[in-house]
Amino acid sequence: MPDAAATPPKQTPVSACREMGFDSRLHATPATAVIGTMGACCLASAVILDSHVLRSVDHRAVFLIGSYVVFSSYFVIKHFLEEYSSSFRDVDRDNRFYTISNLIKSGMLASLTPFSARVLYQIIALDVWEETTIKNLGSLYAISDFVSLLVVRKMNWSTIFHHVCVCIFNYASLNNDYQQENCCRLIVVYAIFSAFAYSVNMLLASRFLGWPNHIRRTLSAAALVTYVTCCAVNWTWQVFYWQRLWSLAPWHWSLLAYAAAIVPVVWDDIYLNKWLLFNYNRLAPAGTAKDE
Repeated sequence: MPDAAATPPKQTPVSACREMGFDSRLHATPATAVIGTMGACCLASAVILDSHVLRSVDHRAVFLIGSYVVFSSYFVIKHFLEEYSSSFRDVDRDNRFYTISNLIKSGMLASLTPFSARVLYQIIALDVWEETTIKNLGSLYAISDFVSLLVVRKMNWSTIFHHVCVCIFNYASLNNDYQQENCCRLIVVYAIFSAFAYSVNMLLASRFLGWPNHIRRTLSAAALVTYVTCCAVNWTWQVFYWQRLWSLAPWHWSLLAYAAAIVPVVWDDIYLNKWLLFNYNRLAPAGTAKDE
């Protein structure tokens, strides 16, 4: 019997959309140029974020200005790839914007990761909740989902639901008092761990960069270890803190609503980890796969 890992796991709609955004037919040079430019922008963004944005007390302005910048970036990247990549021009419009959407989201999450890691350490290890930083990070995290709702036409209903929920959660976060123990704290921690998934998006992007299979397999292993670790720590903390909130306010509607809403997210994370394992095994050198 073939190895179970040789058969791709059944995908949820969200997992399918994550993968759909990248097309292996794209030429390596223009795509690599976009990735390199985004990397430079990420470094510049990190400096600007640390110096100005994350300290701003006008969180709504951060969201609105950031949304305008990201919205404009879609068309700048689209123009560049259409100008210099004939294979990109062969892709239909909807998949072009899927591709650009994932590239932008990957870059944004990469920019947020060092600050998210710092906030996460303060939350878990020190029980310190920096309200200004948390609200600004939440606004920046929600921007890519908000803009994709405006630009990307071809999305599964579950992906639309996910993006809408992110926007709603961000609105709740902006009006929340993080010095009080409440359900929004659970949302923030899950969002921070989700931000670390940019490595998975970059792995998907590597499929059209022309990188050798052994490099992509190494990336798959690194992404799998990172994401499994993040999920394990995240889920453990979520259960612990949810129980704490439950002991303070049993049967509170917000805890019940959060528990119901988070189940499909956890389920999708499980399938994403299965896909990473499948991709790692799929890229194994010929002759190393074993049959049972």
